[in-house]
Amino acid sequence: MTKLGAHVQHIERLFKQVKIIYDQNQSPFDGVCHVAKLCIEKISRSLKRVQSIANGKEYWVLQNDQNITRPYLPTLLIESSDEFERLWGVVVRSINPSTHVIELDEDTINNVIYTSVMSFALTYDLWKPKSRKTPGTYFEVVLGSIMSRMLPLHTRLKHIILPGQAENVSTDIVFQPNGEGPSLVIPAKITTRERIVQPFAHQRILDSVFGVGQYKSILMCVSETQRDEDTGVNDICVPGTIRLFQTHLARMYGIYYLDPPNRYLQDDITSIITVGSVASFLSRDVVNFI
Repeated sequence: MTKLGAHVQHIERLFKQVKIIYDQNQSPFDGVCHVAKLCIEKISRSLKRVQSIANGKEYWVLQNDQNITRPYLPTLLIESSDEFERLWGVVVRSINPSTHVIELDEDTINNVIYTSVMSFALTYDLWKPKSRKTPGTYFEVVLGSIMSRMLPLHTRLKHIILPGQAENVSTDIVFQPNGEGPSLVIPAKITTRERIVQPFAHQRILDSVFGVGQYKSILMCVSETQRDEDTGVNDICVPGTIRLFQTHLARMYGIYYLDPPNRYLQDDITSIITVGSVASFLSRDVVNFI
């Protein structure tokens, strides 16, 4: 086995350990930090970087001898693993379970979470590209761990039991209050692509079974970009679909991105659904939904 392969397998083993702890309803902050640090160090080593512009933003892709990564926004990526570790600690210490928010500036929150998620995704793009679902699972673990600390009076679940039904609603993260109040449903996606219908459909089912307002779906994403051919970048926004689903299928309660698409920040979308950064949700908006 090459040193390269051994290093990536070490990251994979560490993440499996992190996931086991997460599935035990804990928040494995130290493990997430360790994995992200290794990934930052991994992608920083002698890789070709190619620039591309999409909607006024400068994206890069990384390239090795065999593979090309998804696009990423270099202005959001922390390049030093030591600096990431320091700022990750700042974010974790700034989580206030009493006020249910992260008491920190939005830029720091967004950069730290983006770096954690994208460094992992870029590493897998280059050295384990067939593991397509794993980066999304990592995003779920990062987000679920942080929000569990923010919402100590909620229980974190993955499934919603439908009374009298053989099927359940399976989603990424559910926060169910231990007392009165609505439950939060958090679909966590790197990008939505053709899956944008899924959170709306789940919300429609939950509204039908439990009544409107008992479950509030908040879609959390990294971005809506994809590679165009080799190294170009395309936005994959579907504003017309979102307007149609929000108006006629079910009412989602918000869409939040680490890298919000400019198109979704325009008035025809924000007038019917809240759109913002993940950091704005974690530092402010979350209290509006619990």
